[in-house]
Amino acid sequence: MNKLIFLLLLFLCIQALPAQSKMPIIKASSKATYIMEEKGGIKDEWYLDPAARPDVFVFKNPKKKRIFFYTDIDSISMEIAPGERFDFVVLLNEKDSCFTQFVNKPLVKKYLEKPPSHDTIPFILTDYNNLKLKVCLNSTDTLFLKFDSGATGLRLTHEAIAQKTKLLAAQKGVKEGTAKPNYKQMQTYNCLEMGNFRWDSLRIIPVTLSGQGTDGRIGWDIFDGRIVEIDYEKQLFIVHNRLPKISKKYSKLEMEYVGMLFCIDAIQKINRKTYKNRYLFDTGYQRSIMLDSTLMREQNFPNDLKIIKKTIMKNGRGEEFPVITVNNEALTIGKFTVKNIPAQKLTVSNPANFKTHILGNDVLKRFNTILDFQNYYVYLKPNSLVNAPYSDAK
Repeated sequence: MNKLIFLLLLFLCIQALPAQSKMPIIKASSKATYIMEEKGGIKDEWYLDPAARPDVFVFKNPKKKRIFFYTDIDSISMEIAPGERFDFVVLLNEKDSCFTQFVNKPLVKKYLEKPPSHDTIPFILTDYNNLKLKVCLNSTDTLFLKFDSGATGLRLTHEAIAQKTKLLAAQKGVKEGTAKPNYKQMQTYNCLEMGNFRWDSLRIIPVTLSGQGTDGRIGWDIFDGRIVEIDYEKQLFIVHNRLPKISKKYSKLEMEYVGMLFCIDAIQKINRKTYKNRYLFDTGYQRSIMLDSTLMREQNFPNDLKIIKKTIMKNGRGEEFPVITVNNEALTIGKFTVKNIPAQKLTVSNPANFKTHILGNDVLKRFNTILDFQNYYVYLKPNSLVNAPYSDAK
Protein backbone atom coordinates (compact mmCIF):
# COMPACT_ATOMS: atom_id res chain seq x y z
CA MET A 1 0.00 0.00 0.00
CA ASN A 2 2.84 2.43 0.90
CA LYS A 3 4.48 1.73 -2.46
CA LEU A 4 1.21 2.38 -4.30
CA ILE A 5 0.71 5.70 -2.49
CA PHE A 6 4.31 6.74 -3.24
CA LEU A 7 3.95 5.97 -6.94
CA LEU A 8 0.64 7.83 -7.10
CA LEU A 9 2.17 10.92 -5.46
CA LEU A 10 5.18 10.77 -7.80
CA PHE A 11 2.82 10.54 -10.80
CA LEU A 12 0.78 13.53 -9.60
CA CYS A 13 3.93 15.60 -8.97
CA ILE A 14 5.31 14.87 -12.42
CA GLN A 15 1.95 15.66 -14.06
CA ALA A 16 1.88 19.01 -12.21
CA LEU A 17 5.26 20.08 -13.60
CA PRO A 18 5.22 22.68 -16.38
CA ALA A 19 5.54 21.17 -19.87
CA GLN A 20 6.16 22.52 -23.36
CA SER A 21 3.16 22.92 -25.68
CA LYS A 22 4.44 20.93 -28.66
CA MET A 23 6.03 17.49 -28.46
CA PRO A 24 9.11 17.06 -30.74
CA ILE A 25 9.72 13.80 -32.61
CA ILE A 26 13.12 12.24 -33.38
CA LYS A 27 13.99 8.88 -34.96
CA ALA A 28 15.94 5.77 -34.00
CA SER A 29 16.64 2.36 -35.49
CA SER A 30 18.01 0.88 -32.23
CA LYS A 31 16.69 0.82 -28.66
CA ALA A 32 20.18 1.70 -27.38
CA THR A 33 20.54 5.46 -26.87
CA TYR A 34 22.39 7.72 -24.44
CA ILE A 35 21.96 10.94 -22.50
CA MET A 36 24.71 13.53 -21.97
CA GLU A 37 24.82 16.74 -19.99
CA GLU A 38 26.52 19.92 -21.09
CA LYS A 39 30.24 20.48 -20.46
CA GLY A 40 31.11 16.90 -21.39
CA GLY A 41 29.32 15.59 -18.37
CA ILE A 42 27.85 12.30 -17.36
CA LYS A 43 26.91 9.85 -20.10
CA ASP A 44 23.94 7.65 -19.24
CA GLU A 45 22.92 4.65 -21.30
CA TRP A 46 19.19 4.67 -22.06
CA TYR A 47 17.12 1.95 -23.69
CA LEU A 48 13.89 2.87 -25.45
CA ASP A 49 10.70 1.27 -24.16
CA PRO A 50 7.63 1.66 -26.42
CA ALA A 51 5.43 0.23 -23.66
CA ALA A 52 6.20 3.05 -21.21
CA ARG A 53 3.78 5.99 -21.40
CA PRO A 54 5.97 7.94 -20.71
CA ASP A 55 9.45 6.61 -19.92
CA VAL A 56 10.78 9.09 -17.33
CA PHE A 57 14.40 10.18 -16.72
CA VAL A 58 14.79 12.20 -13.49
CA PHE A 59 17.89 14.26 -12.61
CA LYS A 60 18.86 16.95 -10.10
CA ASN A 61 20.21 20.40 -10.90
CA PRO A 62 19.51 23.63 -9.03
CA LYS A 63 19.92 25.65 -12.23
CA LYS A 64 18.57 25.42 -15.77
CA LYS A 65 20.49 22.60 -17.44
CA ARG A 66 21.02 21.69 -21.08
CA ILE A 67 20.64 17.97 -21.76
CA PHE A 68 21.50 16.12 -24.98
CA PHE A 69 19.75 12.91 -26.07
CA TYR A 70 21.33 10.78 -28.82
CA THR A 71 19.93 7.86 -30.80
CA ASP A 72 21.94 5.95 -33.39
CA ILE A 73 20.65 8.26 -36.17
CA ASP A 74 19.23 11.39 -34.53
CA SER A 75 19.51 13.71 -31.51
CA ILE A 76 17.72 16.41 -29.57
CA SER A 77 18.74 18.93 -26.88
CA MET A 78 16.69 20.72 -24.28
CA GLU A 79 17.07 23.18 -21.40
CA ILE A 80 15.21 22.19 -18.24
CA ALA A 81 14.94 24.34 -15.10
CA PRO A 82 14.25 22.90 -11.62
CA GLY A 83 10.66 21.75 -11.40
CA GLU A 84 10.24 21.57 -15.19
CA ARG A 85 9.89 18.66 -17.58
CA PHE A 86 10.48 18.12 -21.29
CA ASP A 87 8.43 15.63 -23.32
CA PHE A 88 9.35 14.19 -26.70
CA VAL A 89 8.74 11.12 -28.83
CA VAL A 90 11.33 8.77 -30.30
CA LEU A 91 9.99 6.99 -33.38
CA LEU A 92 11.64 3.56 -33.34
CA ASN A 93 12.05 1.83 -36.71
CA GLU A 94 9.40 4.14 -38.22
CA LYS A 95 6.60 2.36 -36.33
CA ASP A 96 6.90 2.36 -32.51
CA SER A 97 6.35 5.64 -30.62
CA CYS A 98 8.49 5.84 -27.49
CA PHE A 99 7.10 8.61 -25.28
CA THR A 100 9.97 10.03 -23.24
CA GLN A 101 10.00 12.58 -20.44
CA PHE A 102 12.97 14.31 -18.78
CA VAL A 103 12.36 15.85 -15.34
CA ASN A 104 14.61 18.20 -13.35
CA LYS A 105 13.59 17.59 -9.72
CA PRO A 106 11.93 20.54 -7.96
CA LEU A 107 13.96 22.43 -5.37
CA VAL A 108 13.34 21.27 -1.80
CA LYS A 109 12.52 24.21 0.49
CA LYS A 110 13.15 22.99 4.02
CA TYR A 111 13.93 26.57 5.13
CA LEU A 112 10.18 27.24 5.08
CA GLU A 113 9.72 24.85 7.98
CA LYS A 114 8.98 26.60 11.27
CA PRO A 115 10.47 27.05 13.76
CA PRO A 116 14.18 26.92 12.76
CA SER A 117 15.61 23.59 13.87
CA HIS A 118 18.75 21.55 14.04
CA ASP A 119 19.71 18.11 15.29
CA THR A 120 23.15 17.08 16.54
CA ILE A 121 24.04 13.47 15.83
CA PRO A 122 27.33 11.88 16.99
CA PHE A 123 29.32 9.86 14.46
CA ILE A 124 32.47 7.76 14.46
CA LEU A 125 35.36 8.64 12.16
CA THR A 126 36.85 5.20 11.64
CA ASP A 127 40.48 4.28 11.02
CA TYR A 128 39.45 3.80 7.38
CA ASN A 129 38.09 7.39 7.10
CA ASN A 130 34.47 6.26 7.12
CA LEU A 131 31.92 8.67 8.59
CA LYS A 132 29.84 6.13 10.53
CA LEU A 133 26.29 6.93 11.74
CA LYS A 134 23.88 4.89 13.85
CA VAL A 135 20.37 4.49 12.36
CA CYS A 136 17.20 2.48 12.89
CA LEU A 137 15.47 0.78 9.95
CA ASN A 138 11.72 0.18 10.03
CA SER A 139 11.67 0.89 13.80
CA THR A 140 13.28 -2.48 14.54
CA ASP A 141 16.76 -2.93 13.04
CA THR A 142 19.81 -1.03 14.33
CA LEU A 143 22.41 -0.43 11.61
CA PHE A 144 25.59 1.59 11.10
CA LEU A 145 25.72 3.47 7.81
CA LYS A 146 28.42 5.52 6.12
CA PHE A 147 27.54 9.04 4.99
CA ASP A 148 28.58 9.05 1.34
CA SER A 149 28.28 12.44 -0.38
CA GLY A 150 29.40 10.76 -3.62
CA ALA A 151 26.26 8.60 -3.71
CA THR A 152 22.49 8.88 -3.50
CA GLY A 153 19.75 6.98 -1.74
CA LEU A 154 19.91 4.21 0.85
CA ARG A 155 22.20 1.29 0.09
CA LEU A 156 22.61 -1.80 2.28
CA THR A 157 25.00 -4.70 1.82
CA HIS A 158 23.61 -8.13 1.00
CA GLU A 159 25.15 -9.39 4.25
CA ALA A 160 23.47 -6.71 6.38
CA ILE A 161 20.10 -7.29 4.69
CA ALA A 162 20.28 -11.02 5.39
CA GLN A 163 21.81 -10.96 8.89
CA LYS A 164 20.84 -7.64 10.50
CA THR A 165 17.36 -6.86 9.16
CA LYS A 166 13.95 -8.48 8.87
CA LEU A 167 13.66 -7.59 5.18
CA LEU A 168 13.96 -11.19 4.01
CA ALA A 169 11.90 -12.75 6.79
CA ALA A 170 8.87 -13.29 4.56
CA GLN A 171 10.79 -15.30 1.99
CA LYS A 172 10.25 -19.02 2.45
CA GLY A 173 13.28 -21.09 3.31
CA VAL A 174 15.70 -18.20 3.63
CA LYS A 175 15.75 -18.15 7.43
CA GLU A 176 16.36 -21.92 7.53
CA GLY A 177 19.10 -21.65 4.92
CA THR A 178 17.33 -23.87 2.41
CA ALA A 179 16.83 -21.11 -0.17
CA LYS A 180 18.87 -18.21 -1.49
CA PRO A 181 17.63 -14.67 -0.74
CA ASN A 182 15.72 -13.03 -3.56
CA TYR A 183 16.61 -9.35 -3.24
CA LYS A 184 14.21 -8.39 -6.03
CA GLN A 185 11.35 -9.52 -3.83
CA MET A 186 12.67 -7.57 -0.86
CA GLN A 187 10.46 -4.85 0.57
CA THR A 188 11.55 -1.75 -1.32
CA TYR A 189 9.97 1.15 0.61
CA ASN A 190 11.07 1.59 4.18
CA CYS A 191 11.42 4.11 6.98
CA LEU A 192 14.78 5.23 8.37
CA GLU A 193 15.38 7.03 11.66
CA MET A 194 18.53 8.91 12.66
CA GLY A 195 18.58 11.26 15.62
CA ASN A 196 15.27 13.14 15.51
CA PHE A 197 14.87 12.63 11.76
CA ARG A 198 12.61 10.10 10.07
CA TRP A 199 12.39 9.36 6.37
CA ASP A 200 9.54 7.29 4.94
CA SER A 201 9.15 5.44 1.64
CA LEU A 202 12.88 4.94 1.10
CA ARG A 203 13.92 2.42 -1.52
CA ILE A 204 16.78 0.11 -0.52
CA ILE A 205 19.46 -0.60 -3.11
CA PRO A 206 21.42 -3.81 -2.31
CA VAL A 207 25.21 -3.59 -2.74
CA THR A 208 28.05 -6.03 -2.30
CA LEU A 209 30.40 -3.93 -0.18
CA SER A 210 30.43 -0.87 2.06
CA GLY A 211 33.05 0.80 4.23
CA GLN A 212 34.68 -1.36 6.89
CA GLY A 213 32.48 -1.61 9.97
CA THR A 214 29.36 -0.29 8.21
CA ASP A 215 26.24 -2.01 6.94
CA GLY A 216 25.72 0.29 3.98
CA ARG A 217 25.60 3.98 3.15
CA ILE A 218 23.29 6.95 2.78
CA GLY A 219 23.77 9.52 0.05
CA TRP A 220 23.67 13.32 0.15
CA ASP A 221 20.13 13.52 -1.23
CA ILE A 222 18.68 12.21 2.03
CA PHE A 223 19.38 15.75 3.26
CA ASP A 224 18.27 17.63 0.15
CA GLY A 225 16.98 21.09 1.10
CA ARG A 226 18.81 21.08 4.45
CA ILE A 227 22.20 22.20 5.78
CA VAL A 228 24.65 19.51 6.91
CA GLU A 229 27.49 20.53 9.22
CA ILE A 230 30.29 17.99 9.75
CA ASP A 231 32.62 18.64 12.70
CA TYR A 232 35.40 16.08 12.30
CA GLU A 233 37.18 17.20 15.48
CA LYS A 234 34.18 16.67 17.78
CA GLN A 235 32.74 13.95 15.52
CA LEU A 236 29.35 15.63 15.31
CA PHE A 237 26.94 15.58 12.37
CA ILE A 238 24.62 18.58 12.69
CA VAL A 239 21.59 19.02 10.42
CA HIS A 240 19.83 22.40 10.11
CA ASN A 241 16.76 23.55 8.19
CA ARG A 242 18.22 27.07 7.89
CA LEU A 243 21.76 28.23 7.20
CA PRO A 244 23.54 29.14 10.48
CA LYS A 245 25.88 32.10 10.79
CA ILE A 246 29.17 31.09 9.16
CA SER A 247 32.56 32.31 10.33
CA LYS A 248 34.82 34.16 7.88
CA LYS A 249 37.40 31.46 8.59
CA TYR A 250 35.52 29.20 6.17
CA SER A 251 36.19 29.14 2.44
CA LYS A 252 33.05 29.17 0.24
CA LEU A 253 32.88 27.01 -2.90
CA GLU A 254 30.02 26.59 -5.36
CA MET A 255 28.51 23.15 -5.93
CA GLU A 256 28.40 21.96 -9.54
CA TYR A 257 25.83 19.23 -10.09
CA VAL A 258 26.44 16.54 -12.70
CA GLY A 259 23.66 14.00 -12.88
CA MET A 260 22.70 13.46 -9.24
CA LEU A 261 26.15 14.20 -7.77
CA PHE A 262 27.95 17.43 -6.88
CA CYS A 263 31.50 18.64 -7.44
CA ILE A 264 33.70 21.57 -6.40
CA ASP A 265 36.66 23.19 -8.16
CA ALA A 266 40.23 22.81 -6.90
CA ILE A 267 43.72 23.44 -8.27
CA GLN A 268 46.58 20.95 -8.36
CA LYS A 269 50.21 21.98 -8.47
CA ILE A 270 52.61 19.52 -10.09
CA ASN A 271 56.17 20.31 -11.16
CA ARG A 272 55.47 24.04 -10.75
CA LYS A 273 52.46 23.88 -13.09
CA THR A 274 48.85 24.32 -12.02
CA TYR A 275 45.82 22.31 -13.18
CA LYS A 276 42.32 23.51 -12.34
CA ASN A 277 39.57 20.90 -12.44
CA ARG A 278 36.35 19.81 -10.85
CA TYR A 279 36.43 17.23 -8.06
CA LEU A 280 33.60 14.97 -7.00
CA PHE A 281 33.00 15.76 -3.31
CA ASP A 282 33.05 12.20 -1.99
CA THR A 283 33.09 11.48 1.74
CA GLY A 284 32.49 7.84 0.81
CA TYR A 285 35.89 7.52 -0.89
CA GLN A 286 38.25 6.46 1.89
CA ARG A 287 41.46 7.70 0.29
CA SER A 288 42.71 11.15 -0.69
CA ILE A 289 42.45 11.99 -4.42
CA MET A 290 41.54 9.77 -7.36
CA LEU A 291 42.88 11.25 -10.59
CA ASP A 292 40.80 10.86 -13.72
CA SER A 293 42.83 9.40 -16.58
CA THR A 294 40.90 11.32 -19.26
CA LEU A 295 41.49 14.68 -17.58
CA MET A 296 45.15 13.85 -17.05
CA ARG A 297 45.55 13.04 -20.72
CA GLU A 298 43.69 16.15 -21.88
CA GLN A 299 45.77 18.45 -19.68
CA ASN A 300 49.10 16.74 -20.40
CA PHE A 301 49.78 15.69 -16.84
CA PRO A 302 53.37 14.55 -16.33
CA ASN A 303 53.84 10.78 -16.51
CA ASP A 304 56.96 10.67 -14.35
CA LEU A 305 55.39 11.37 -10.95
CA LYS A 306 57.02 9.52 -8.07
CA ILE A 307 55.23 6.19 -7.49
CA ILE A 308 54.50 5.48 -3.83
CA LYS A 309 52.84 2.08 -4.30
CA LYS A 310 50.57 -0.05 -6.49
CA THR A 311 47.35 -1.57 -5.13
CA ILE A 312 44.08 -3.22 -6.12
CA MET A 313 40.86 -1.44 -5.15
CA LYS A 314 37.23 -2.60 -5.03
CA ASN A 315 34.09 -0.56 -5.65
CA GLY A 316 30.67 -1.06 -4.01
CA ARG A 317 29.86 -3.83 -6.50
CA GLY A 318 33.00 -5.73 -5.51
CA GLU A 319 34.71 -5.08 -8.86
CA GLU A 320 38.51 -4.89 -8.70
CA PHE A 321 40.73 -2.44 -10.55
CA PRO A 322 44.44 -1.56 -10.30
CA VAL A 323 45.52 1.80 -8.87
CA ILE A 324 48.91 3.52 -8.84
CA THR A 325 49.55 5.92 -5.94
CA VAL A 326 51.77 8.92 -6.73
CA ASN A 327 52.83 12.04 -4.86
CA ASN A 328 50.77 15.16 -5.53
CA GLU A 329 52.78 18.31 -4.79
CA ALA A 330 49.92 20.55 -3.61
CA LEU A 331 46.15 20.97 -3.80
CA THR A 332 44.42 24.33 -3.33
CA ILE A 333 40.76 24.25 -2.28
CA GLY A 334 39.30 27.72 -2.01
CA LYS A 335 41.80 29.75 -0.01
CA PHE A 336 43.53 26.75 1.59
CA THR A 337 46.40 24.58 0.32
CA VAL A 338 47.39 21.09 1.46
CA LYS A 339 50.72 19.64 0.37
CA ASN A 340 52.30 16.30 -0.50
CA ILE A 341 49.10 14.32 -0.89
CA PRO A 342 49.34 10.70 -2.04
CA ALA A 343 47.01 10.56 -5.05
CA GLN A 344 45.61 7.54 -6.86
CA LYS A 345 45.97 7.33 -10.65
CA LEU A 346 43.21 5.34 -12.32
CA THR A 347 44.21 2.84 -14.99
CA VAL A 348 40.56 2.29 -16.01
CA SER A 349 37.60 4.57 -16.76
CA ASN A 350 36.36 6.81 -13.98
CA PRO A 351 33.81 5.08 -11.70
CA ALA A 352 31.86 8.37 -11.51
CA ASN A 353 31.07 7.90 -15.26
CA PHE A 354 31.96 11.50 -16.11
CA LYS A 355 35.13 13.58 -16.32
CA THR A 356 36.13 14.52 -12.79
CA HIS A 357 38.82 13.90 -10.21
CA ILE A 358 37.53 12.54 -6.90
CA LEU A 359 38.21 14.19 -3.54
CA GLY A 360 38.06 11.60 -0.77
CA ASN A 361 37.65 11.65 2.99
CA ASP A 362 41.37 11.30 3.73
CA VAL A 363 41.54 14.93 2.55
CA LEU A 364 38.04 16.09 3.48
CA LYS A 365 38.36 15.03 7.14
CA ARG A 366 41.02 17.76 7.50
CA PHE A 367 38.29 20.40 7.05
CA ASN A 368 35.24 21.03 9.17
CA THR A 369 32.52 21.18 6.55
CA ILE A 370 29.16 22.81 5.90
CA LEU A 371 27.12 21.45 3.00
CA ASP A 372 24.43 23.96 2.02
CA PHE A 373 21.81 22.00 0.08
CA GLN A 374 19.57 25.08 -0.08
CA ASN A 375 21.87 27.57 -1.80
CA TYR A 376 24.27 24.91 -3.15
CA TYR A 377 27.60 25.88 -1.60
CA VAL A 378 30.31 24.00 0.31
CA TYR A 379 32.08 25.73 3.21
CA LEU A 380 35.45 24.39 4.41
CA LYS A 381 37.68 25.33 7.35
CA PRO A 382 40.95 23.54 8.30
CA ASN A 383 40.81 21.65 11.59
CA SER A 384 43.31 19.91 13.88
CA LEU A 385 43.60 16.95 11.46
CA VAL A 386 45.03 19.11 8.65
CA ASN A 387 48.59 17.84 9.23
CA ALA A 388 47.70 14.23 10.13
CA PRO A 389 49.56 11.57 8.10
CA TYR A 390 47.75 10.23 5.03
CA SER A 391 46.63 6.61 4.98
CA ASP A 392 48.59 5.82 1.82
CA ALA A 393 51.73 7.47 3.19
CA LYS A 394 52.00 5.13 6.17
